[in-house]
Amino acid sequence: MAEWVLAAERAYVAAAVGPAAAAAGSAGADPAAPHVLIRAGWLADLAAPDRRAHALAAAGAVASRHLAVGSPRSFGIVIDAVAEVEAAALSLVAHRTWFSPRDIRCASTATGAAELAAATGGRAVSLDEALACDIVNLYSARVRVAPVQLRRGTHVNARIAGVLDPELLVLATVVPEAGLPALAAGLVDGRRLDELTVLVLGDAPTPATIDTAEVP
Repeated sequence: MAEWVLAAERAYVAAAVGPAAAAAGSAGADPAAPHVLIRAGWLADLAAPDRRAHALAAAGAVASRHLAVGSPRSFGIVIDAVAEVEAAALSLVAHRTWFSPRDIRCASTATGAAELAAATGGRAVSLDEALACDIVNLYSARVRVAPVQLRRGTHVNARIAGVLDPELLVLATVVPEAGLPALAAGLVDGRRLDELTVLVLGDAPTPATIDTAEVP
């Protein structure tokens, strides 16, 4: 169990119920970084690139805890290049705080799938196979993901909204990172049935976002 992931969850809860809640909704300097964690000074002892990589991984894991199916067996990771392997592999480390997926599928739009598979103990697969998982982590900025490529009940963690087809944003329950504090604190509902769910870090989507009106 990764203590830094539990610390991230605590930071999200504090942002929802503590004095930092009012400030947590504004974007930080890095539009692709989980700004709630960065503003909370989370892992401030790490260098900025490492802090950002850990924050992305932790945010995805916290989102999956509330939005993914209860016992996910398959875990997909999609990258663009071998330079992203180390950061993307952290997503699996973070998810193992709560999940034990047995089928780890790694894909790339260009290079690095084999290296990512070696780093995670998974296997290099096609893009379609990586997307057909219970949880999908999109570190890629080049893919274009449509609902037809996903299974019913899939949860997706996306680094940017631009990789998501507009139809997916309409059909799925979409949560921007600013919505994670309320989810982590139990102020809004997470997964309900077998719907598609999506966490978007960075540029937040506008259609079908989670209803934050439930937050007191």
